Amino acid sequence: MKLFSKSTVRAFLSITAIALFATTIQAKGSDDKITVKRERQYKGEALYGFMNGGSELYLEYGFKHLRALDVIYKGEEYTIEIYKMESPEDAFGIYSIHTYGILFADTVFTYDCHTTMQLQTISGDTYYTVVFEKPSKEINYDAVNLVKHYMIEADTSAIFTIPEQLSEIVIQKSGKLKFMRGPLAVLAAVPELTDYFKNLTNYKIWSLKDEKSHISKAFFYSKNEESITRLKSLLQPSGLILQGNDWLLFEF
Repeated sequence: MKLFSKSTVRAFLSITAIALFATTIQAKGSDDKITVKRERQYKGEALYGFMNGGSELYLEYGFKHLRALDVIYKGEEYTIEIYKMESPEDAFGIYSIHTYGILFADTVFTYDCHTTMQLQTISGDTYYTVVFEKPSKEINYDAVNLVKHYMIEADTSAIFTIPEQLSEIVIQKSGKLKFMRGPLAVLAAVPELTDYFKNLTNYKIWSLKDEKSHISKAFFYSKNEESITRLKSLLQPSGLILQGNDWLLFEF
């Protein structure tokens, strides 16, 4: 029987280990591949072809384009919806309407909402939602990776700012801060404000509940002087906190 030297055996084992390592990397790489089962795209009012109810709300926020994908990633199925909106404010607005049942918020991205079966976030003028079939009580980092993969295509140069009168009141924005610029959004987010804005147009409203006082506050902005005057007449004197030429901060 032919014997091999120790150096030959070590070399053989080293080569074998490298081969096994390469196989593992290759297997992992193939497992990380995103397989797209179905992809659909909708622009403007064609959104009605994707969702019967709810399209009006998206259109009120200046919806422009939807890319909807069903994918398989790491052996699990995911539904990804990527909504390009008119502005970063509108992306946050439609996101703020849909954030509830939160397990974790504002952790991975600047604004994100993690529930047992969904991840939602925004980047620039784009709103992302990822739904997964396997429930998770922790952050689903595979869903996070999917968002990061598709986020590369978004325009992140545009940003929005929260009115300084509200920005320091609440630490966690997701699930607490709402942005509205139309009656459907008001009805969906803060229905108790509906009567205040029935006949008003061309406005922006931010609302939240103060984490310390638990009092709800709203910041109303409009270039329409008549709208400012009308809203002011509907408020209780004690409810008006601060005001400027084109805005009001009030409790409700």
